[in-house]
Parts: sequence; C-alpha cells; structure tokens
Amino acid sequence: MTDERTTGNGAGSSASSDSSVSEDTVRPADNVVEFPETEGQVRRRHRRLWLLGGAGALVLLGILGAVLYFSPVLAIQQLKVTGTDLLERSHAEELLEPVIGVPLPQVGQRTVEDLVAGEPAVDTVRVHAEPPNSLSVEIVEHQPVAMVPEGEGHVLYSEHGEALATLSEERASTYRLPSVSSAEDVSDPEVFDAITSVLGTLPEPIRTRMESATAETVDSVTLQLTDGRTVLWGNADKGARKAQVLEALLNVPGNEEAPIQEFDVSTPDRPVTR
Repeated sequence: MTDERTTGNGAGSSASSDSSVSEDTVRPADNVVEFPETEGQVRRRHRRLWLLGGAGALVLLGILGAVLYFSPVLAIQQLKVTGTDLLERSHAEELLEPVIGVPLPQVGQRTVEDLVAGEPAVDTVRVHAEPPNSLSVEIVEHQPVAMVPEGEGHVLYSEHGEALATLSEERASTYRLPSVSSAEDVSDPEVFDAITSVLGTLPEPIRTRMESATAETVDSVTLQLTDGRTVLWGNADKGARKAQVLEALLNVPGNEEAPIQEFDVSTPDRPVTR
C-alpha cells in the first residue's frame, strides 16, 4: 500500500512537472520588448511606398497616353483656319488637309509648320487643339510693304525684299502700298532691298501716304507722297529716327504762300524742307 502511494505520488509529481514545463514552453514570454521604428526607418518606408506609387502612376499615365495618341475617338474631323489674307483660306485648308483623320495628339505645331512651309506669305502659325475632334490654326502672315507691277497684277513684297503674293490690280490697291515701278530698282537686289527696308521702317499711317519709292543707289532712296511731295530718305541707316522726324514734319501746318514740296531727312538730326 505504502509503495503504491509513493509510486502514485511520484508519477503525479512527474506529470505535474511535465505539464508545467509544457505550458511554459508553449506560452510566449511576457517580457519581450518591441522597439519602435526610428525616424530614419519611417522615412525610408514612406519613400519606398511613394516610389512604388509613383511608378504605378507613371505606368498608368503611359498606357493612357498611348491609348489617346492612337485613339480614333480624337481623330480630327474639323479644321478651323483663321488669319489668312495674302494666302487664300481655301488654299490653306487644302495644304492642311493631310491632318484630317489624324488623332489630335499626333498633330502639333511642327506638323502644321511643315505643311505650310512652302508659302512665302506665312510667317508663323499658332495651333490650338479643340477636343474631341477639332483643330484650330491661326496663320500669321508677313507684312507687305511694297508692290511691283507684273503683267495685269502686282507682286507684294516684305521689308526683306521677299515676294509674298501676286494679286490682281484691284485687290492689290486695297493694301495702299507704295509702288516700286522702276525696272532698275527691281533688277538690282541691293537697291531693291534698300527700298523695301526703308518702307518697312515707316509706321503704317505714313506708309499708306506713300505713292511710290525709287532709288539709283542704296544711298539715294526717294519716296513720293500721294499728294505729290517728295521725301529724300538716303540710305536705310537710322530708319526709326528718320521716320520720327518725317512724321513730325508732315504734321506741321502748311504755309500756303510757301508750300513745302520736299522733305530731306537723309540727315535726321538736320532735316531740311524745300
């Protein structure tokens, strides 16, 4: 009896001990310390998240851009052309016809410039996309400053001596430009460039008062006013100053007893009237 109890107690004690060890082994320790993230770790984690998010956004934008770039939904169906004068608008529309049917994102400033590059009257273009399917093109033309008779019409020239357009006599007259009618003036490039450069210097209100321009040399440009009076201009130097002096002289009230027939502004600091 005694031996059995002793043995039983020993077994019970052993079982109790094993149970205690097993519980201690399975149960997590209560004294584990968790350290918070440092400020540097937080920044690095945020930076990684930001980079991943940014990369994803760029991929989505790239896909969206590619879809829009080729999308037939944005294909140009309507073309609006403004600003044409020397260049006929119908001709401008014909030149730009290749953009019809092309998605708007594929048509930019360079595309339109290339299509009208052969037109001397065109200075620059301004292109505006009007989604979903319209393109607006504003054409800015060179300013004509002189015209030369040719056949039954006139050729209009820029201040750089470049031919811009050939117009009928009736239409050319609406521009109220001085005429360069001397064959010598036109045939000599340097002389002709001097004349157009001088005319380009004149403010438009004064230029419209000019009937014609001529020169024997680059230093002897002479302008004829519509009222018959003459302006001795000289060469193209100091053009702005000469224009300022001429404008002042033209605004001086006339003297009926001694009317001025000639304005000499070739030396603008010492102008002479005759």
